[in-house]
Amino acid sequence: MKKIFITALLIRLISLYLFRNVTNYDLQSYIQVGELTLKGINIYPDIANLHHPYLPFFLYVEAMAVYFDQSKIIVITIIKFINIIFDLGILYLVYLLLKKNLKTAFFYAINPVTILVTTLHGQFDVIPVFFILLTIYLLNKKKELLSVLSFSFAILTKTWPILFLMPLGKKIKNKKLTILIMFFPVLFTTLYCIFFKANPIDIGKTLIGYQGLWGIWGPWVLLGKTRIFWQKLSTLIFLISFFGYSYFNKEKNLIKNILQLLFFFFIFTTNFSIQYFVWIIPFLILIKPKKYFQLLILIMIFLLSFYCIWVFRFSTSKWLTVIQNTIGFILWLSFIKVGYLSKKIT
Repeated sequence: MKKIFITALLIRLISLYLFRNVTNYDLQSYIQVGELTLKGINIYPDIANLHHPYLPFFLYVEAMAVYFDQSKIIVITIIKFINIIFDLGILYLVYLLLKKNLKTAFFYAINPVTILVTTLHGQFDVIPVFFILLTIYLLNKKKELLSVLSFSFAILTKTWPILFLMPLGKKIKNKKLTILIMFFPVLFTTLYCIFFKANPIDIGKTLIGYQGLWGIWGPWVLLGKTRIFWQKLSTLIFLISFFGYSYFNKEKNLIKNILQLLFFFFIFTTNFSIQYFVWIIPFLILIKPKKYFQLLILIMIFLLSFYCIWVFRFSTSKWLTVIQNTIGFILWLSFIKVGYLSKKIT
């Protein structure tokens, strides 16, 4: 496992170096939010709506990076390196959950999706993914209190882990512990409101108002721009449908259950961002990586169609948009085929 771990680290560090000059909206937001937080300025709701639609946690990481160095490249490098640490943590948890299967762990170590999203894009979705997997591992070890606190921290980092509240909650035998699921979100929100003189209602509105990008994934691409009302309505319908499916899903294996929910998400979601692919990668690998190999390749190609713009710094053309939409639609159809049209979902 040491060789696999070192290999994974080297690949990520090389990628970090190669993409050190890449910039995008999210990376610029990290710096802006970090600078404001370091100055003690409350970012909710106006700034957070556009640059930090999350609970008050990662902004401290951004502020710490700014504190250590004013160079934009160094600040982003620090943030990406922290993400790499959690990505390596995911690797180790995959290794443990697979009962120390080295071949499959190596598959995660070299998978290009999380490497690109973490070291090029700079998104920090690997952090909540790490805590979700840690929650599953702790549940398997019958450590319910620690598992609940781990899931609570996952929600603190980004709120989307709430999508898996039902299957994880069902596995907790001591239902009284479920109240602690909101422990870290409430604690960090309260502390932020005290020290930054923020209104918790503003923070809540920021979280509720965020819905990803509408009209860039699946059949929604064909609809183009629509009124905000229909975007909000479609999002609400999707969420009701998702939690309804989650409630009636009888799969007892927790990893398979979450994977099925992720297939549902990618097939029916109305709102999307390319970093969401990080969510599903470890679960695909934990089940049957060979079976999902083609899906992983398509995900990588779809990501590259976006990232090549940042790396080579050329403007988006009409033809590139057509190519992206075509690849995305093929990928969306692949999710349907693999997730639901096949009788062997997992």
